[in-house]
Amino acid sequence: MDILTRLNSKTAYSTPALQAIIGAWVASTLLERLPKISTTNGNVSEDHYDKGSIYALLYSLYRSVGTVRSETGEPYELTFNTWGYAWPKDWGTNRTTTGSDPQRFGRNAYTGLFEAPAVKAFLEERGGRVHIVEMGCGTGAGAHHICKNVLPSCTYEAVDMQQAAIATCRRKFVPELGGRLVATHANATALSIQPASADLVVVCETHVTEHAGEVTKEDERFFQTAFRLLKPGGFLVWGNAIPDSTWKPCFAYLESIGMKEIAVRDVTKEAVVARDEDRRRVDAYVDQCVDRFYGFRIPVIGRRRRAEAEAALKNFYRNPGTNLYDNMTNGTDSYKVVAFQKPA
Repeated sequence: MDILTRLNSKTAYSTPALQAIIGAWVASTLLERLPKISTTNGNVSEDHYDKGSIYALLYSLYRSVGTVRSETGEPYELTFNTWGYAWPKDWGTNRTTTGSDPQRFGRNAYTGLFEAPAVKAFLEERGGRVHIVEMGCGTGAGAHHICKNVLPSCTYEAVDMQQAAIATCRRKFVPELGGRLVATHANATALSIQPASADLVVVCETHVTEHAGEVTKEDERFFQTAFRLLKPGGFLVWGNAIPDSTWKPCFAYLESIGMKEIAVRDVTKEAVVARDEDRRRVDAYVDQCVDRFYGFRIPVIGRRRRAEAEAALKNFYRNPGTNLYDNMTNGTDSYKVVAFQKPA
């Protein structure tokens, strides 16, 4: 069983299914010639994984693990599948998070999408009564945060291709918001949502635009969908850590389809601070997560797979000492928060 490539994005895997999958993955160590996951820094080569499989595993895992304890003992369910960043000092006070919240950096990432002056003015003109579509919403934690704490008069459609993520959104977040939040299972590059229906399109740390220095055909379809969904005068607000060389061609492509650059803010320094401050929480989460699975208790091969699982999970969270963390500190990747506007 190759968990990096064989899982299905249309399936929400149950806890017994995950136990069997992890057990089969551990057993497959005996047939594997070379490890695909570096236990030194968690790196996995791009040709060794499929993002649909990885996210099917992660979102099923988060639901299965359920409530855990942070490094300070605070209970929480991991729903913000985001790195986020420490709130930039020159942005003023952020009143939508607290310093004790285990997932505060993920909340910052969503709050910060609306901090550009032009976007704030747009929202103020409408009294916050706007309709938002999020492309790649994950569990919907960010959608819930926006609806509850940032724009309490908005309506929101949260879209993700992972059934396990949408199942969490419908279970945990949709019932709290009285019909203001809708969770849709779909591929964001092929949505049937009405054209020109969104005042804002949100993209927060979505798994696109990852190839260094280029805009792929998938990226083009993604941006074309965002353009189609926006009303004239509406905004695409987008935050992510991606290869630094990819931002320029992305901006050029957005301009080529008629979008206008409004704001670009680099928060890489704050993203690194967040990963440093979040290290102990991530370490605690990974420990509690892998402890749940019996396959890792198998002598020798279980220990090897556990080391790979821990390294890969920590790399996914850009924990200090991992490949993705190093990419942010050495300038290979940068975290930017940008706003583009569709002409009125």
